[in-house]
Amino acid sequence: PFNLEEVCQTTIAFMKDENHDIASTLLAPDFPGGGQIVYDKQAIDTIYQTGRGGIRVRSRYSYDKSANCIDITKIPPTTTIEVIVEKVVDLVKQGKLKEIADIRDETGLDGLKITIDLKRGVDPDKLMQRLFKMTTLEDTFSCNFNVLVAGMPKVMGIRELLEEWVA
Repeated sequence: PFNLEEVCQTTIAFMKDENHDIASTLLAPDFPGGGQIVYDKQAIDTIYQTGRGGIRVRSRYSYDKSANCIDITKIPPTTTIEVIVEKVVDLVKQGKLKEIADIRDETGLDGLKITIDLKRGVDPDKLMQRLFKMTTLEDTFSCNFNVLVAGMPKVMGIRELLEEWVA
């Protein structure tokens, strides 16, 4: 899912100069759920060239010091609130996460929100780093640009896709 404005700018630049540096105008995929890309230039370049690869996408969160809780407001497109909450609850029951007092889904009219209540003295950033490793709060979004060209399936990189589209 790329930003439409960036796709149009890239296509126009490519039409003017077929040697245009695509990555300079088509920066990275744009996830509607708001997940934050853990940028890896080599991974992006591979996807742009081959049409295959993976992008790490991380949840967005904020720490509410007055309530001593973490509010997760954006999650990767490859997961759900239910999967995240169940995994955290399971890790707490197993004794692997002792820093968490409670977790709940507070999604409402204002949008997605998972609230994690912390025990006293817990470093929220260190806890989130552990949660990124142990749950789908950070996950890989797999890319496979498999398209039909003249009725035949073909995996293409961005440059080839633009050549076909312009043609």
